[in-house]
Amino acid sequence: MSPRIKRIPYGYDGPLPTGRTIKRLLPKLMEKIDETQQQQPNVVLQTFQQILGGELSKIALAKSYSDGVLYVVVKNSTFLSVLHTHEKGRLLSQLREKCPRHRFDNIVFRVG
Repeated sequence: MSPRIKRIPYGYDGPLPTGRTIKRLLPKLMEKIDETQQQQPNVVLQTFQQILGGELSKIALAKSYSDGVLYVVVKNSTFLSVLHTHEKGRLLSQLREKCPRHRFDNIVFRVG
C-alpha cells in the first residue's frame, strides 16, 4: 500500500495548489473499497453455496460467518454426518483457496 497523503499545513502560502487531483486520490479510495467488499460475510456465504453445487446447496445452507467460523444448517442428520466426517476438510481447504482474505478455523454443522 502506498504512503498516506500528507495534509497541507495551516496557513500554507506556497506556489503549489492546495487541492488534490482525483487521479491521485482514486486508487487509494478504490483499494479501501475493495478491501471492505472482500471482508463481507455474504461473500463467504455465497462462495460456500457455490462450492457445494446445485443439488447439495438445497440440503445445506450457510447461515452466518463470524470470527473464522462458518455456521451451516443441514436438513437431515445423515447428511450432517457425511459433511462433518468426510467433507469438512475439503470444504475448509476450498474456502481458504477461494476467499484468501478471510480466516477459516472451523465449520459448524447444525440440523435445522
